[in-house]
Amino acid sequence: MKKFLAFIVVLLMAAGAFIQFAVPKALTNYLKNKVVEMTSAQEVTLTLDSLPSAKIAFGYIDSLHCTADDATIGELNLKKVQLDGSTIHIDVKELLLPTDGLSRDERTERVLKHASRLELSGVITEDALKNFLIQKIGDQLRSPQVSMTPEGISVEGKVKILGREADVQIGGQIIARDGDLYFQMNHINLENAILRRVNLDKFLGDFNITERVKLPFDMQFRTVEMHQGEAFVTATKSN
Repeated sequence: MKKFLAFIVVLLMAAGAFIQFAVPKALTNYLKNKVVEMTSAQEVTLTLDSLPSAKIAFGYIDSLHCTADDATIGELNLKKVQLDGSTIHIDVKELLLPTDGLSRDERTERVLKHASRLELSGVITEDALKNFLIQKIGDQLRSPQVSMTPEGISVEGKVKILGREADVQIGGQIIARDGDLYFQMNHINLENAILRRVNLDKFLGDFNITERVKLPFDMQFRTVEMHQGEAFVTATKSN
């Protein structure tokens, strides 16, 4: 009988140790992997806090804070990426013993049972937008130079139309629409008077910056704030 009781005590201690240490570690690794999957960042730091701290072992998180440098979402480079959340409940059973036959997105939805707030934020720099434009429309808009101010974005470059090359200035802004980020043009100026008659709105139209990007936990881009030299963008989870 004593041996049996001793075995039970050891078993309970082992289970307690597993819950206290293994579960939080698995939870931290899962969330970090989600951020890496989302941003392709090499360096990710993540902290989880709860009071009492033992709640984390059961999947209850009071606050989450994660940072990632040199991140990429889709084909757009972001700096100072942060993921913050509060009052989060993770299904520990689904995390440790995943249901067979589920897709990655389906499993993500099952693992995250509740979050009162999840917010992803990042900074788009002038160089990042310039590199994106070179990659996307470099054959149409040559040698682009990008300037960002609180009032909007100015892009200067060269276009070739009807066999002639002309300097062009594009004024616009980054906006959040339908969960994505768009570069929206407000006006276009051509220095060449003859080519001003060409409808450049069709030649260089608005385009989706985060096309085909699916953020985890059903987060979508909601807001854009323009600053000097950069744009601050945020994505939040749908309610």
